[in-house]
Amino acid sequence: MRILAIANPEAGGGATGRRLPELQSLHRRSPHEFEWYVTASADEMRERIRNARSSGFDAVVLFGGDGTVHEALPAVAAERLPLGIAPCGRGNDFASNLGLALDPVANVFLDTVPARRRVDLPSVNDVPFGSIACIGFDAEVNRLARDGRGYFGGTLGYLICVLRALPGFRPFDVEIRAGDRVWSGEILMLAVANGACYGGGMRIAPTAIMDDGKLDVCIVEPLPKLELLRTFPRVFRGTHTNHPKVRMESATSVAVSSAEPHEIFADGEYAGSTPAVWANSRQFLELLLPTGYRNG
Repeated sequence: MRILAIANPEAGGGATGRRLPELQSLHRRSPHEFEWYVTASADEMRERIRNARSSGFDAVVLFGGDGTVHEALPAVAAERLPLGIAPCGRGNDFASNLGLALDPVANVFLDTVPARRRVDLPSVNDVPFGSIACIGFDAEVNRLARDGRGYFGGTLGYLICVLRALPGFRPFDVEIRAGDRVWSGEILMLAVANGACYGGGMRIAPTAIMDDGKLDVCIVEPLPKLELLRTFPRVFRGTHTNHPKVRMESATSVAVSSAEPHEIFADGEYAGSTPAVWANSRQFLELLLPTGYRNG
């Protein structure tokens, strides 16, 4: 196979850029032909992917984190290119949800005939996402993390942003349609999930499966701030779903309306604002799996 290898040197706080020589050296031992492209911007990355087939490439492998994957998804989906993931970011939840080892070296090597897996590719307001798209408190936390207010990556950075967002955040009223079910009221947050984890390993939708054609919906009603802080650690085990203020649904489509627009974050990246429609229309990603992959 001829593979376009795309690296985001800023992913993982620059860790990807620092490891590029090592990763490129490992690829020279592959049975496949790799051509490397180091991204200067998301737009340039997508343009490269859109031209990949016409340039003779059979697949794309991304070296980066959740943001790199998210920014690449529209072009990968449009070109219907098989996609490999070598996680080099801070959270790497998309890779975690797939069951990949969270070390790019473990994902460099592909068999001569790589194994493949198809997973769902849902969207929110026609923006594709891999793992989870949310509004409310967790979207505000994502905004702070995106703006560099967490100071650290992964779970620690997310926790810092939770503490920064908490004092000023106010719940708001929404109407939610999940399939044929309608719910309205005040919410703290809403997460619509294709995969179980976000925020560096928080299991917000612990039963989500990436190839079942469904979206798992987590609705959290308002909680006193102290109770929220006491309950928050349960999300790392997925046991928050037993809390009386947490409602879980499953559907192939979700629509949300609100009196005021509220930001949507998908895979940790800004993806517009409400009103919003999430859909799992059975569009797929075809994934290239590394040697030794045993999940799903």
